[in-house]
Amino acid sequence: MLFPMRLDELIEPEHMVRVIDGWVSQLDMIRLAFAKAEVAKTGRPPYDPADLLKLYLYGYLSQVRSSRRLERECKRNIEVMWLLKRLAPDFKTIAEFRRINTASLVAVCAGFVQFARAQRLIVGEVVAIDGTKIRAVASKRAVVRAVQLREEEAQLAQSITQYMQQMDEIDQIEVANEADRSSLRQTLSTLRERHGHIQEQVQQLLDHGQTHLVSTEPDARLLKSGQGQAMAGYNLQSAVDSEHGLIVHHAVCQDGNDIHQLLPMAVQAKAVLEQDHLTIVADGGYSNGSQLAECEVNGITPYVPVKRSVNNQSAGSLYGKGDFHFDEARDCYICPAGEVLKRKQVQNTDRLVIYAARDAMTCVRCAHRPGCTEGSQRFISRHLDEAVLERVQRRTAERPDMMRLRRATVEHPFGTLKERILGNGRLLMRGINGARSELSLAVLAYNFKRVTNILGTSLMLQAVRG
Repeated sequence: MLFPMRLDELIEPEHMVRVIDGWVSQLDMIRLAFAKAEVAKTGRPPYDPADLLKLYLYGYLSQVRSSRRLERECKRNIEVMWLLKRLAPDFKTIAEFRRINTASLVAVCAGFVQFARAQRLIVGEVVAIDGTKIRAVASKRAVVRAVQLREEEAQLAQSITQYMQQMDEIDQIEVANEADRSSLRQTLSTLRERHGHIQEQVQQLLDHGQTHLVSTEPDARLLKSGQGQAMAGYNLQSAVDSEHGLIVHHAVCQDGNDIHQLLPMAVQAKAVLEQDHLTIVADGGYSNGSQLAECEVNGITPYVPVKRSVNNQSAGSLYGKGDFHFDEARDCYICPAGEVLKRKQVQNTDRLVIYAARDAMTCVRCAHRPGCTEGSQRFISRHLDEAVLERVQRRTAERPDMMRLRRATVEHPFGTLKERILGNGRLLMRGINGARSELSLAVLAYNFKRVTNILGTSLMLQAVRG
């Protein structure tokens, strides 16, 4: 009785929920392929996916991600009541929307990036790329290694053999209790079922070349966080525009490091920004010669610290690789003694070319040998993409400000995502598709709040209303 006749009177004219309502309302839910966006002509109409998207966007902006908590908010929170026009879906409906609309949520997140571009908030001059580990639902205790599985498999096989021997002994005794036979059969059946399950897990590890398995969430991987702690989780990659710190592209993968993520992230960011040329900056974890080369081929200029191996023999007192001159025209190295080191072999696995003198006696007779090698012959390795690595290393060294720009650009969004949006930094949905759904909503909430803060609520409302 104390409430006014219209909830609209309780919502301020420039409240965030009005921005959420305005932006989501102009989305084409059918084109975005949301489930149940097209209402059937018969039967009870489902909840509008636009309303559920509004609810989730509000929830992630307010650190309310649980479907049960969102259900309670629908019945007690005046802002949510206004946003959903007093609809109150149950938690199963809310959770199912997030579970089955992974691709659509990714598309919505990408659509908001284009909205930000239309407002000229994304320049695309420099894009910083980085990755962070996100904790999965599964606990680290659910991680099982291949060695443990094989040990358990052997123990179960031994137990099955022992129980089968007991069954044979009981069968030979005519007066044996039938209850004993039944108990042994049940135990044997359980052991065989467990043994078969272990064999399937071992085969799965062999098929995918993995060393461990997360028993309760097979898609998750055992990863090391920034603090060096091991956890079951996923690798979140992001490409952030340096102008206003907006995430222009993100991806969820299972890799334990970032060594193979530079090219796909850079290419996707370039496609999103629709530019002929793009400058990217990343840390040394992305130092991959073949991917750096492909970036340059695709019109992308990378600034990445190149990781180099160091000759640490004899406490570094021996000649380093820099003391050998590479003659590109003749494809050979010239050692400090003036001898020619020619191509000897190619290691395709490591993408290395090994150079050495014509024979070992050349090094044995050399006067520089004590300061060159402790072995019978000195070998020099050169990466197949050495020219690219040298070029990127030189370019990065000439612009130390690019590394400072990287830190200022890409690390802030990760902190906001983990602390301000995900709360405890842990996912609620199992599997990589669940991770993609959740992190798409989290990135959307981050970009949404940041654009609103930059434009102000009034201009944001004008923009979403056209």
